[in-house]
Amino acid sequence: MYSMRSVDSQSVRLRPQSDPLSIRGVRHLWDGALSLLYPASCCGCGQPLAWPHFCTRCQVEIRTPQSPMCVLCGAPFGTTGDLDHRCGRCLAATPSYGRARACAVYAAADRADHPLKAVLQRYKYTPDVSLARPLGRLLAERCPLVIGEYSVIMPVPLHVSRLRWRGFNQSQLLARALARRAGVPMDAFSLERVRPTRPQVELDHAERQRNVRHAFQVRRPARVRSQRILLVDDVYTTGATADECSRELMQAGAAVVDVLTLARAVAQ
Repeated sequence: MYSMRSVDSQSVRLRPQSDPLSIRGVRHLWDGALSLLYPASCCGCGQPLAWPHFCTRCQVEIRTPQSPMCVLCGAPFGTTGDLDHRCGRCLAATPSYGRARACAVYAAADRADHPLKAVLQRYKYTPDVSLARPLGRLLAERCPLVIGEYSVIMPVPLHVSRLRWRGFNQSQLLARALARRAGVPMDAFSLERVRPTRPQVELDHAERQRNVRHAFQVRRPARVRSQRILLVDDVYTTGATADECSRELMQAGAAVVDVLTLARAVAQ
C-alpha cells in the first residue's frame, strides 16, 4: 500500500506504509524459526514445553501468599484462622505505600534450585533477558490486584551504572508485560534512581533503609501528580526500596501508590 506525500510544489513521491498484517506474519515466521532452532522449555527445570514458561510441576512449587497476611505490606503470617491485620513492622512504622502484594512467595532459606528463586537469581545476576517473557507472564497470571484501578504502572528504576552493567532493567520488563496485558500506560521515566547503592542482598533491614535513603527522585512531578500508581519490582524482601520509591512519589503529589512484586522472600 502506498500513500502520496507532497515534497514541494513541483514533485510528489511515493512512500511505502507498514502493513500490520505483514509485520505480524513476519513475526510469526520468525518465532516459528526460533522455536525450531531453540526449542522452548520450562525455565525452572528445563522440561520441553510448547512455549517458554514454568511446567506444571514447577508451578505447583511456586506458592501464592495466603491469608492471614499484613493488610499493608502483605507479609504472610503463616498461621490459620486469623483475620488480616497489621504486622509488627507496619505497626511500628506505617509504610509510604498504601499496600504491597506479591504474586508468589518463597522462603529465603529455600533450596537454591527452587523454581522461582533460581530463575529470579538468573534473571537478576546472570543476567538473562530471555526470562523476562515467562516471568512477565507469571506476574500477569497471578497478579492479586485489579490493575484497572491504576492510572499508570511504574517500574522501580535502576541507576545508570547498574543499567549499563546489566543491559536492561528487570523490573521495567516485568512492568511492560503487565501494562500491555492490562492496557494501562507505563511510565519508566518520571521516577529516577539518582545515586548508586550497594546490593540490598548484603544488608539487614536497617542497613537497607539507610542504603536507599534519597536514592530516588521524581523528575517529572506533573506526570505523577494525582495519579494512582502501581509500582512494580521483581522481589520484595524488607520493603525498603519500595517504601523509599513510594515516599518520593507521594511527596510529588501521587494520589495512591501501591506495590506489586513478582515474588516475596520471607524468613522462616
